[in-house]
Amino acid sequence: MTGEDIDVRLPRPLYIREHHWAAVSAEADRLQRSLQSNDGSQALADIKCVVESIARIVLDVNGTPADPNANFSSIVAQANSTLKGQPGDELANQTVFGNMATQAGKIAQNLGDIRNQFGGGHGRARTPVLTDEMVRLALDGGLLWARWALRRLGYFTEGRPDSLIDDLNGSPRAIFRSGELQRRLVSANLPTLSAQHQRAIGVAVGQRAASGTFVVHWDGVEPCLNSDDLAIWPRDYRLGVAYGLWFDAEGNVTFTPVSAREALAILDPVGDCSADMADWVQRIAATRQGWPLPPWDAAAFEIAEFIRAKKPQRPAQERDVLDKLADLVSPYPF
Repeated sequence: MTGEDIDVRLPRPLYIREHHWAAVSAEADRLQRSLQSNDGSQALADIKCVVESIARIVLDVNGTPADPNANFSSIVAQANSTLKGQPGDELANQTVFGNMATQAGKIAQNLGDIRNQFGGGHGRARTPVLTDEMVRLALDGGLLWARWALRRLGYFTEGRPDSLIDDLNGSPRAIFRSGELQRRLVSANLPTLSAQHQRAIGVAVGQRAASGTFVVHWDGVEPCLNSDDLAIWPRDYRLGVAYGLWFDAEGNVTFTPVSAREALAILDPVGDCSADMADWVQRIAATRQGWPLPPWDAAAFEIAEFIRAKKPQRPAQERDVLDKLADLVSPYPF
């Protein structure tokens, strides 16, 4: 057995953070050196470390870092469960492939016991018998899971709420190109997130769109605006986008007649929103106390009529706030 006849290369996945890839690469380099020196026992220890590094990164990115003394098998099992079903371009999540991924995780979990019984890093009274096939089989199993996990890790990383929110509205804000935010929202797997995270991402998208970043509007607002599917664009994401279109990160009002119409279209498939909308409308009205009557604007009046026409379609609790919203858009009765 030599390093030349066993391919242990791990292609860097898209979107993975630099410091995470550095950790994986360090473990993979150690494995390569062990194979090149024909040290099968150490190679078993190293492949276990490669798998553990990836699994710990997954849990770290998820915000549930593993305890330093956690059992290896449980770490891999948790990471496998976290990554299974991760959405992403060209990722295979059909049932039969999901079953294969589960089995790959179970195979990799054996590496802890293999390393303890046959691997390096232990002072032993006797050298265990280690055949070439034992090493190859362990490497095959570990690399199978490692490559599967890495393909998902990049998508999983870029879809995490904190990372996405920071790129949208942090300092400095990230540059988004056409299609990038749409892909990252898919990676975020919005329906599986907590309501708090759904809304926080929606707020960041709405605020960035309201600031004039057109590609964010195209990828994060318009698909939601044009879809009634709550399974894809859930309630709290929609409420967040609507809020973000009307208020900036400092709470300043960015409300416009156009954003009023867009927010209502986004909230159209959502049930009673009266509590949120009443608070928002009251805040907007408070900033406009003492303002003179605005000049007549036909486009604004048309949007105000659109809002009033929504009343029969919406829950009864919203009708009063919709009237007030329409008056904010255009105070003219006709």
